This record gives sequence, structure tokens and C-alpha cells, in this order.
Amino acid sequence: MTPTRTTRSSRVSAAAEAPGRLRTLPDLLRPGLELVFVGINPCERSARLGHYYGHPGNAFWPALSSSGLVREDVGPGDDRRLPADYGIGFTDVVKRVQTDSTRVSDAELRASAPAFRRRIAYASPRAVCFTTTRAFDVLHPRVRASGTWGRQPVQVAGAEAWVMPSTSGRAAGYRADAQRVLRELAVALGRREPAGAAS
Repeated sequence: MTPTRTTRSSRVSAAAEAPGRLRTLPDLLRPGLELVFVGINPCERSARLGHYYGHPGNAFWPALSSSGLVREDVGPGDDRRLPADYGIGFTDVVKRVQTDSTRVSDAELRASAPAFRRRIAYASPRAVCFTTTRAFDVLHPRVRASGTWGRQPVQVAGAEAWVMPSTSGRAAGYRADAQRVLRELAVALGRREPAGAAS
């Protein structure tokens, strides 16, 4: 039998297909932030790009740009400067890279919660915003935000807890709701006038 030859290109291709081998996204946190966005885990596409919410079908960045939380159009490549420029940080509950968040179990989310809360305590933000309902619901089963987006009646390491619907391409039907939550958050943080406020 002729042995199968493993070429360098095939080894590279195999590695490229294994999200578990990808380096996770760094936490973009610093003490004294105003706001931290929280995802379930880094998706494979974002990990390859090295930026949060990097998939081209994700509507997070357009929603953030129009929210009043920032004063310019921003995209994935701007994530690392937002902590210094706008007091906005980024992290995930689970730091393991996967093709998508459905591959992260509820048990793994719960097991990752203590380390996640320590990261939030380090940043000591005024608010945290979960960018998916599932992460919040698993960590706060007595509250559960499903269908009730916006500010929640609990805190995370002393910070107000907010929840917005996912902005992934598969959740396109909720994009208006995501934009609404971010605008309400901008009002709560004093970065946007309430709707109908006198000029």
C-alpha cells in the first residue's frame, strides 16, 4: 500500500478548518469604562480577522454607528481604539473560538461565568450590554430577558445589565430592535437626547 502523503498545503488547510486552533479575541477592557459589549464567544470569522463582530453579515457596527454611543461611522477595525476613544469595551462570556455560538453549551456558559464577572469587575463599567439574549438568560435564569430587550432588573459586577437581540445575519428580522436598544442605551449614558426632547 502506498502511504498517503501529507503535504504542507493540506496541513495548513486542515488547521484553517479547525476553529479550536484559532487564537481567541483579546478582551478589550480597561478600568473605568462606561460600557462593555458582551457576546457568547468569538465566532470563527471574527477570530480570523482579529476583530469583534467581524462577519460581513453582522449588523452590529452599523447599529452602533447610528446609536449616538459614538460620533462617527465605525467598523470591526476600530474595535481596539474604542475603549480609549469612547469608553466602550468588548469581551465574551466564553473565550473559546467556535464556528458559531450554537456550539457553545449552556454548561460551558455557566462554567465561564466567574471569570467573565471578574473581567467586568476589572473594567468597572456603568453598563454591560449582552449582544445576544441567550448569554444573559443562561447566566440569569430567574430573570430571563427573552422578548424583553433593553435594561434588565439585575446588575453584573455592579454594572447595569442591558440585553439586545443578536445582530448576526440569521437574526436580520430583529435589527430594528437592536438599533432601538442601542439608542436607549445612549440616552441612559447621556450620549443622546431622549426622543422628543426639546432642542
